[in-house]
Amino acid sequence: MATSTQVTIELSGEALALFDRYHKYTGTSVQAYISELVTKTLPTVEAMVGAMDEASLNPDANLDVMEQFGRRMAQIALEQREHAQDNPVNVVQ
Repeated sequence: MATSTQVTIELSGEALALFDRYHKYTGTSVQAYISELVTKTLPTVEAMVGAMDEASLNPDANLDVMEQFGRRMAQIALEQREHAQDNPVNVVQ
């Protein structure tokens, strides 16, 4: 399996104009924004694929994929909350 890949996407003129304005204020390129978005949503994709994997391993069990997905997302949320509690963000004013 590839360790990384390059993906080309087509943005509407409206989306590109919005990202251009966003870049003007933040200095964040559309590429950086989308890359970060993908990175941040990988736990969701992982939970869905895991739920589908689990359901397909035992089709006779009639596992509800969305129920499995919900359980996995709840576990991720719990882990994120525990991490946040163990690693608080300190804001200096």
